[in-house]
Amino acid sequence: MMPNNSNVQADKILEINTNHEMFTAIKRSYSDDKDKLKVYANLLYNQALLIEGLPIEDPVQFANDVCCLMK
Repeated sequence: MMPNNSNVQADKILEINTNHEMFTAIKRSYSDDKDKLKVYANLLYNQALLIEGLPIEDPVQFANDVCCLMK
């Protein structure tokens, strides 16, 4: 029987695929467009929260960030 431990936590791991198109876009934004870099960072952070089933602080800003990058 497994103990009921509600304090179990998992390690957080950041994996970066430097061959992915998103990494290339982030790298380009770092050099050319710091405002877009901020949008990418916010979008990726909120996307990670959603994937983990956690709420995001500002869903409207998340939607605006998606629209901003779709332009």
